[in-house]
Amino acid sequence: MTGSEDLAMQVAGHNLTTLLGYAGIVVLVFALAHWAAMRRGGWRFVRRRLRRELALTVAAFAEPVAALSRYRRRRRLLVRALRGPDTWADAEHALRLAADVAAGARPYAALVERDVVGVLVTCGPELPEPAEPWAVDELDPRLWWIARTDLEVGTGPAPLPVAIGTREDAVVFLDLSAGPRVLAVSGERRGARATVQALAAQLDARLPAGAVTVADGIHPRHAGPSTAEAFTLATTAASSRRHPQVVVCADTPDVPASSPVSVLTLGTPRGHARLLAVSPTGALLVHGTPLRVDARPLPRAVAATVWQLPPWSTEDAAHPGPMAADPDLDPVPEAATHAPASASGSTPGATPAEPAPPAPHDDFDEPADTDKPSGVSVDV
Repeated sequence: MTGSEDLAMQVAGHNLTTLLGYAGIVVLVFALAHWAAMRRGGWRFVRRRLRRELALTVAAFAEPVAALSRYRRRRRLLVRALRGPDTWADAEHALRLAADVAAGARPYAALVERDVVGVLVTCGPELPEPAEPWAVDELDPRLWWIARTDLEVGTGPAPLPVAIGTREDAVVFLDLSAGPRVLAVSGERRGARATVQALAAQLDARLPAGAVTVADGIHPRHAGPSTAEAFTLATTAASSRRHPQVVVCADTPDVPASSPVSVLTLGTPRGHARLLAVSPTGALLVHGTPLRVDARPLPRAVAATVWQLPPWSTEDAAHPGPMAADPDLDPVPEAATHAPASASGSTPGATPAEPAPPAPHDDFDEPADTDKPSGVSVDV
């Protein structure tokens, strides 16, 4: 045997030994894996567990992207709705028509979708059955739907709707003229403050000049009067004006039962009030009702449309008198009526010159930071 043949035999034997070693390691690993799988319920259980863990890992990475996309889609929905006078008019018409269905039916919120409007109503133990063109929701008998093409001017009390967020494909409006006089927003601090500012901005933009008084502590760029002074000014002005008078404050004033002034507050309410709670995720819950909406896009949407909101033009809208507690809508003394105010802060006695509106704002061409879902205060 030559030297080259002997070297080839040694190399072949070394490769075979290495291959057998690797094969033994593979067999050992498989045996250990099989033993571990049997201890945990078998290979079928292990496969299900691996698929579940993989799905959770993928969802953890995909959720921030999906949340941002969902936020931007709902913000665009709000912007389009708030800019359109038809949206506000249809919400008001639906609320008034629902009030005409039965004497005991009191609508308090409207859900405006592309082709239909839903109205949430509260009533006594006898739930009225609306006739056509109304249709009762299959899951909630106190939610009535009507096609927007079937809407007409009703004879019910004049509502004062304000947008509070979105629910699925609907923009949700809360009627501040229905229910108690005090509307208190609580929960996550930054989200609650941003929500109050957005509600105040809508009211200040839609109501006549001087209807909304913003007290100190609501907005860092507005140093208004104290809560007591603001409430006194609004009470004085309410005696000579037919439109609502609203006070926006960080603390809750003492509101007499006969007061015609509505209060939107960040403070702890006393007596009969409507409570809105904002969670850290941006969900807004109206206590005492099934209403739960996404309020995160609201501050940005209002900031983009505040100069384009239609005025509150209900001609026969005398400010309604104080309402008694509604044990059905507000099972506990917690919810509040109108809740108005303005981020720009007007006082009832003065009628400041209205600033010139800025150039039309394109919602699809905003600074990059406006696409971030945030509950922080927005200067509206």
